Amino acid sequence: MSLKTERISEFPFPKLDADLRKGNFEEVQLPYTLEEAMEEASRCVTCGNPVCMDVCPLQTDIRGMCEAVSRGDLATAYHRIRETNPLLGTTARCCPQLDSLCEAACVIGTRGQPVASGMIQRFVADWERTASRQPDPVKRQATGKRVAVVGGGPAGLAAAELLTRYGHGVTIFEELPTLGGTAWYGIPDYHLSKDVLKYESERILGMGVGARTGVRIGRDVPLDELRSEYDAVLVATGAKDVSKFDTPGSDLTGVYDGYQFLEDVFVNGVGAYLRQPKYDLGKSVLVIGGGDSALDCARTALRLTQGSVTIVYRRTEAEMPVDEILVEEGKEEGLQLKFLMAPKAYVGTSGRLRKATMAVMKLGEVDSSGRRSPVPTGETVDLECDSVIIAIGRGPSTFLQKKAGIGTGPKGGIVVDGRFMTSMPGVFAAGDVVTGESLVVKAAAAGREAAQSVHEYLLGAQAGHRSLYDYYFTRRTSGRYYRDMMDGKEEVLPPD
Repeated sequence: MSLKTERISEFPFPKLDADLRKGNFEEVQLPYTLEEAMEEASRCVTCGNPVCMDVCPLQTDIRGMCEAVSRGDLATAYHRIRETNPLLGTTARCCPQLDSLCEAACVIGTRGQPVASGMIQRFVADWERTASRQPDPVKRQATGKRVAVVGGGPAGLAAAELLTRYGHGVTIFEELPTLGGTAWYGIPDYHLSKDVLKYESERILGMGVGARTGVRIGRDVPLDELRSEYDAVLVATGAKDVSKFDTPGSDLTGVYDGYQFLEDVFVNGVGAYLRQPKYDLGKSVLVIGGGDSALDCARTALRLTQGSVTIVYRRTEAEMPVDEILVEEGKEEGLQLKFLMAPKAYVGTSGRLRKATMAVMKLGEVDSSGRRSPVPTGETVDLECDSVIIAIGRGPSTFLQKKAGIGTGPKGGIVVDGRFMTSMPGVFAAGDVVTGESLVVKAAAAGREAAQSVHEYLLGAQAGHRSLYDYYFTRRTSGRYYRDMMDGKEEVLPPD
């Protein structure tokens, strides 16, 4: 079958036919050709004030990338992105670009389809990974300072990369066998190929970052012991504490935690799971929740069972906090959705789930989330099912702060000051362990910001110190850089 007949949507957002993709875990979006990447990049008007970069948490040089790709200069495009983003192929796939990020801010979008910067970035990253490996960013001379990064997810990886560029010795401590955090075990392969994340993690390690996997700080090594061995510690353990659910019948066989489900399927590779499945989902699956993780659980279950999978959400589709494009992809694959329902009880026989009793809801007043709150109507409805997967939210991982006595906020997240310092001197924190569950790109950006603070702490630098972190931002937003870029002048390396 030709590529064109496999596509169900054409340029600029090509994707695999739903009947083909729902039977496997191959990536849904199809990559650009060079000609398509150049054609799309040429639509960028290279704004003098690039709003797309302003809204990007990693300050990615989207304008510079598009300008270079439009000329076919992929090496320059790669380095312009790589300056501030060590996970460029990963974020290209995971970012909801059209939802409040770069593509939503594209001025071309006011007159039609915005520039597909995510697809262009993906093309550039894949070109570098598969066809033309590029050199790493320049590193400064060794400082002799050592930093321990606790957690190998996007925040930890991004922090480690910037700290090692500053010349510090960095070691990542990760409790799971593979680096990547939620991006590894929580994002399905059809959305993010693990080959991409593995490559980018290994490139960071190749810069001189050390990694100790299978080590849980607070259990295998006390935090105070780690602090005594390193000049600074950065905690980036993410969000892993699931919201508690006490619905009657939750202990029945067939009622599963969605976050554990995703981890079990993907942590050792989906191929390993398929060879030895852990879950008996049956042919009729309900997924409770309306966010990204609920959608990931549902589309994963659909591929594992080839049966009937339904998302049940207590609000309406308009209130779902999820990328609309991904919802549409799920519908194309046969995913069903039911709205204005919330679980009241799970009912089974002989300890095995048989149905879920749902409370029928209606929308009431607007709540603190800015959405209308669901209110029970007093009615119920029974939904027959073989299994239920619950994905209703998770908060910051609280294990380490409880063990070490680090100051926390109301939801267990680590409290930090304006420089990312925790209540323990020399111990910093960033990412989802501070804020709760967020986007991969936002976690990575927080890791970089915290790394800058760690660097200044280690060297005694004052606020406003000229740094790699702000150097690229200042350079790219200057009129001089814009003129040099348009004149085709050679890239200038950052100062030592």
